[in-house]
Amino acid sequence: MSRIAITLCLPDFTGASKMAKFYAEALIGAGHEVLVIHGPEPKVVDTSNTERTNFLVSLHEGGIQTVLLEELAFPLFPSVITKTAKIASEFGADCVIGVNARDRSVALKTANRLKLPGVLSLQNMHHFHGPMFVPRLKESYYRKAMQNHLTMGICSSTAVEDEMRERFSIPEERTCVVYNGVDVLNFPKATDEEIQQTRDAFQLQPDELMLVNIGRIDIQKGLEVLTSAFQQIIASGRKAKLIQVGDVLDGPNAAEMTNHFNSLKAFLKEHQLDDRFLFAGWRNDCPLLLRSADIYVHSAHWEGWPLSVVEAMGAELPVIMTDCSGRPAGFNDFEHGVIVPKNDPAALAGAVNKMIDLPAEERERIGQQGYQFALDNFEITRTGKKFVEIVEQMIEQNKKAHAPLTSS
Repeated sequence: MSRIAITLCLPDFTGASKMAKFYAEALIGAGHEVLVIHGPEPKVVDTSNTERTNFLVSLHEGGIQTVLLEELAFPLFPSVITKTAKIASEFGADCVIGVNARDRSVALKTANRLKLPGVLSLQNMHHFHGPMFVPRLKESYYRKAMQNHLTMGICSSTAVEDEMRERFSIPEERTCVVYNGVDVLNFPKATDEEIQQTRDAFQLQPDELMLVNIGRIDIQKGLEVLTSAFQQIIASGRKAKLIQVGDVLDGPNAAEMTNHFNSLKAFLKEHQLDDRFLFAGWRNDCPLLLRSADIYVHSAHWEGWPLSVVEAMGAELPVIMTDCSGRPAGFNDFEHGVIVPKNDPAALAGAVNKMIDLPAEERERIGQQGYQFALDNFEITRTGKKFVEIVEQMIEQNKKAHAPLTSS
């Protein structure tokens, strides 16, 4: 049995945090202890009118220990590394895993200070925010931390692994790929009555298709591409509504993202689409929304491997996504879903229009084959087991490297 410390500056229900929870539960299932060192939990307004367990409670329910470190939300000073190292040392950590972009350098420097393996769960392609020269400084600091202290970068897609090698010059032997996964096999079902109630709540007409997009309001998510594509879809005469689930997150980029959100709403109002493209806010019933929808659309500019896409596949929903994280091996268009070039509203609109024009039975077939593809490649029991094996290997190698020499 080993003890693993995980840093998580933003404990919420977005993709990276959900994967941290999945992997922590997999580690516990393999007989290890897990401590999540986290920043403050952000306040989220749930618009679904359903009970929502807060994220930290969900960790505790899974047997995961937690400790709050306020400074981890904005780890600007060296003292946060000292405090993180103290917590990890008192826990008796055998490994430190960093998850969010903001806490990864802290995790790696903590691991180095304690002579432990420093592992990163790399959930996304990298983008550094800030005015003028700040992004360049952030990237330089981050690159040095990885080059000097990274034991293993567990990448959520081959696109992320390629970026690690080409952009940050991380050697091949210090990266590997474990795709993000969900519990595809046990994805929540919905009754016909629940589905109809959901569609009625969004005032879907019998001849309208329900499109869904899930993700925070962020420039990364390509929502300006999605709104432009949707304008083309409606202009072509197709009948549809699009439900966008998400909101602006608290954090250093909240003002920038709020301005982005306002520009999206202004575009929709200008084109008289604000009653067809609906911003639903954060909701606790995303599985039900996916079960109720006809098509899932993902428009991001960059991703690691989008968890919402896998969840849509788990709901047997036909998926249309950009090539924001490459193309998984074996994924074929209009067999498992559709992948189009990113930042191309016309291509996205064309794929959606083609999917809309298919008979319902054909869309259902694509959804079922997408489900099987997700089951074969992204089932959490498989991806979780692989993640655990890699962490165990790093711990074992580190123990051997620091074992005292014995005389013959």
